[in-house]
Amino acid sequence: MTTLIAGGCGFIGLAVAERYLEDGQQVVLFDRNPLHPVAKARLDALPGSYTLIQGDIRQAEPIAQAIGDHRVDQVFYGAAVTSGPDREREAPESVIEVNLVGLAHTLKAAAKTGARRLINISSGAAYGTGAFGDTGWSGPLDEYGTREEPFKIYGMTKFGSERLVRRYAELTDLDTRSVRLSTIYGAWEIDSGARDTLSAPMQAALLARAGGTAIFDRRDALDWTYSRHVAGALQALMATPTGSLKSDLFNVTSARQVSVMDMCAPLAEAFPGFSYRLAEPGETATVNLWSDQDRFPMKPDRLATEAGHRLPDDLAATMADFIGWIRDHGTFWDRS
Repeated sequence: MTTLIAGGCGFIGLAVAERYLEDGQQVVLFDRNPLHPVAKARLDALPGSYTLIQGDIRQAEPIAQAIGDHRVDQVFYGAAVTSGPDREREAPESVIEVNLVGLAHTLKAAAKTGARRLINISSGAAYGTGAFGDTGWSGPLDEYGTREEPFKIYGMTKFGSERLVRRYAELTDLDTRSVRLSTIYGAWEIDSGARDTLSAPMQAALLARAGGTAIFDRRDALDWTYSRHVAGALQALMATPTGSLKSDLFNVTSARQVSVMDMCAPLAEAFPGFSYRLAEPGETATVNLWSDQDRFPMKPDRLATEAGHRLPDDLAATMADFIGWIRDHGTFWDRS
């Protein structure tokens, strides 16, 4: 069985590829970017086989040819542009072209060639202000109960992507599902130029490697979710028989609220020159949390019930894996 990952050289794409290759599977990575040498060395060492196709997802022909030529059985759509205010103002079309138009090209190609399933990797950003209680919801966010109100272009496109794949499934024989990822951090996060908001744990880890100080303007509390655990969840959902899935939208979350400052304690043990603290009055933080308010956590129950998968929530074990990745592959973050 061959799995194609659109956005395969990016953050979640690499984590998913690593997971499938560890299991000896065949993977096609489709990305406009080359494969980073550190990631290539890691993937080359795994028992599975992969093919890298560099192509522009905004064009229909390259992705159609990739899916057809490699007889792809299943597709993850992970190509995405995450946008900050500057990109929203100056190039909003760049977000729409990748997050929606590229997805449409991929859906058409997958349906035409008879792929069995496409999983659209969406985001908790689709909840928008609903994630903060502004639409009348309180408590853990539910895929079908919480009323969404996306208010940034990235969240709007992710909400739209879920509706797009749902409609396309109604029109064709292609089985489609969407997943809303929680706030993600961990192995293979990269500043590729397509992500304007690098995670706070990555910022802290970079400071730890450099022997710096992580300064926070507040103590956050989010259901931070590790990239390798996300990959395991996506693999489990992809493998679940259609008859077992009653839903087409699933939260992917650790469901455990922690602070990035909690992650800094094991980082400080691993990197003795590193320290962390809250900012003094008037002092500028060195870690950007990207928000003054934390959203509600996501409910994990639907994925657990229908796909039989619950993500790990052991922070100590997760940080041990992350620190191991930093030590083994941390040059992935170094700029040439």
